Amino acid sequence: MRPESSVELEFKELTSCGACQSENLVLTHDFGNVPLAGYFPKSEEALIDLIPMRLLFCIDCTLHQISPVISDEYLFKDYRYISSIGMQKHFNELADWFVEECNPSESAKILEFGCNDGPLLSALASRRFSPIGIDPASNIVQRAMEKGLTVINDFFSLDSVKRYSELQDLDYIFSSNSFAHISEISSIAEAVSSALAPNGRFIVEVQSLVSILETSAFDFVYHEHKYYYTLESISRLMKRFDLHLEKAKLIPTHGGSYRLIFGKSDQKQSDKTIELITREKSYSLNSRAIKKAIIKYEFELRKLDDLIESLHAEGNRIVAFGASGRGNMLLGRLSRSRRLIEKVIDESPERFGRLMAQNQIPIEPLLGFDFTEYTTIVVLAWNYSDTIMQKLENTHLDYLIPLPTLKRIVSKHHKN
Repeated sequence: MRPESSVELEFKELTSCGACQSENLVLTHDFGNVPLAGYFPKSEEALIDLIPMRLLFCIDCTLHQISPVISDEYLFKDYRYISSIGMQKHFNELADWFVEECNPSESAKILEFGCNDGPLLSALASRRFSPIGIDPASNIVQRAMEKGLTVINDFFSLDSVKRYSELQDLDYIFSSNSFAHISEISSIAEAVSSALAPNGRFIVEVQSLVSILETSAFDFVYHEHKYYYTLESISRLMKRFDLHLEKAKLIPTHGGSYRLIFGKSDQKQSDKTIELITREKSYSLNSRAIKKAIIKYEFELRKLDDLIESLHAEGNRIVAFGASGRGNMLLGRLSRSRRLIEKVIDESPERFGRLMAQNQIPIEPLLGFDFTEYTTIVVLAWNYSDTIMQKLENTHLDYLIPLPTLKRIVSKHHKN
């Protein structure tokens, strides 16, 4: 996403549910004015204003969703997230699970929409399948094509299913962390049903609202993530288009997600799926419970704000790791101390040389970065903190891990 794009920034208040079109929407929480999470400007670009963000609840179908709605065209035609960086291991595991769980033939027709630069497509291809992808981000699709992958540069929709023969009569459709991003989600569910063969399966990974509450992971709540699913709300949506939940699995990605299989026949659900449904129903997901979890999230970030200020006053020099959407959201909450963070380190070349949203902190590559001048690193990508600390184990840094509960890990080189 970039301001110099020919696509203008437009947003509008949500007046009806994206899944069931009901107008029975009620406010769960008002986050106030926040940064646009996927916004990484160049130094010469004019800043985008902060944008209001509210979490709404549909009384009729139980889906939580964000208002206002920002156009998909603006958000995703030029995109700065590369999913193969830091996530290839996950997609390799997903491909292995797919082979074991579904026992597909090598000739199976497989599509992934929202495929990004193709880490899942690559994993499937290395297992002798011939998958195709579709994604609207031209700059990211170019990276996938350079790997020799087959990717259509377009939005997945009912219209694209009709226009491209490759998107018809499919055996498997994947969506990994993209099903929450699409404004017209009801139309996308219909497109999935239309594109699948009679015995086809839809395999989708989406963040779990329950897991977000459990880990206080509200840095994952932003405009690009338009929907926050429970098993109940996503099942209601898919049933409208004759797609039925067969299996559900809880996975650790993005603070806690579901991996789900939907099919066109209403089969008996697995015992594990029934167990997860029962677990979810035991939670109170009303506005009061969500507000309580948000209060904890904001409390932990106030503690981080105080700690960074204190460390800086003691002479520490501070950097951060993880130039992501949630990094922008976390920094947006550090009203005092974000000015004390000198750099944000990242591994994605799509963000090198840019700045963190309104915070104007420069983004620099991990490769070649000189950590010797710094004492402390804030792990913005906190759910990958173990992996990040392994990467940086020879840097002698102290680590600040914001969530689920603020943790400071002092380097053994700094201990008395």
